[in-house]
Amino acid sequence: MVRGIYTAAMGMLTDVTKLDTVSNNLANINTTGYRKDLPTFATYAERMIYAKEFQKMRPIGDLEHGVVLDRVYNDVEQGMIQESGNSLDFAIEGEGFFALEIPGSGVFYSRAGNFKINQQNQLVNADGLAVLDENGNYIYLTEDFQVDRGGYIKDPAGNIITRLGIYAFANPSTLQKVGYTLYQPTQESGQPIPAENFRIMQGYIELSNVNAVREMIKMIEAQRHFEFNQRVVVTEDQMLAKLMDQVASLR
Repeated sequence: MVRGIYTAAMGMLTDVTKLDTVSNNLANINTTGYRKDLPTFATYAERMIYAKEFQKMRPIGDLEHGVVLDRVYNDVEQGMIQESGNSLDFAIEGEGFFALEIPGSGVFYSRAGNFKINQQNQLVNADGLAVLDENGNYIYLTEDFQVDRGGYIKDPAGNIITRLGIYAFANPSTLQKVGYTLYQPTQESGQPIPAENFRIMQGYIELSNVNAVREMIKMIEAQRHFEFNQRVVVTEDQMLAKLMDQVASLR
């Protein structure tokens, strides 16, 4: 019975994690370039085995002790592309990420292409982070420029100034999210390589890939599952109390 209480309690913690994730996704439904979080779960015993790398352990049965959060993946589904009319907005259709530099912290990657030009005529993102070209250099521009589908930045005469740095990863779903729209490479994601299968759309932005209806359904499911586990805990507690009373009456 105590095991049942623990299992149900772990289920409730899992539901809280699901609700937190759904809430965060819904809160960023209007965040440009946001990719929703996808939590995955594993049984408690399985998670501990993998964490300690006990690869030679032999299973002796299917008795479970509840589930815990395994990891959170990035949903790599393309978000809807919407016209903005701003020549400093860029959307990536297909694979790839823009490269942004945080001084002292290194290069980060993002799908959010709502850029601007600062007082030094430098192309930066909405938070002031420098946008990098394909050679890892800063991009300096006036407002008189065009960007073609291949990411080449051209002056009014059609001369190439530079090219936007667009990078892909072997497994982008395992990139480490920093904040809401920035990513760092991990061992599983692989290192950045120049992207090939993409088109740059100037004057457009990529919206978040959060589907409000799907997220609301997930929220309702998690809430109902939480309530069910609550009832399990109450029932198990009542049964345990009754058992203790019966044992006490035998003395």
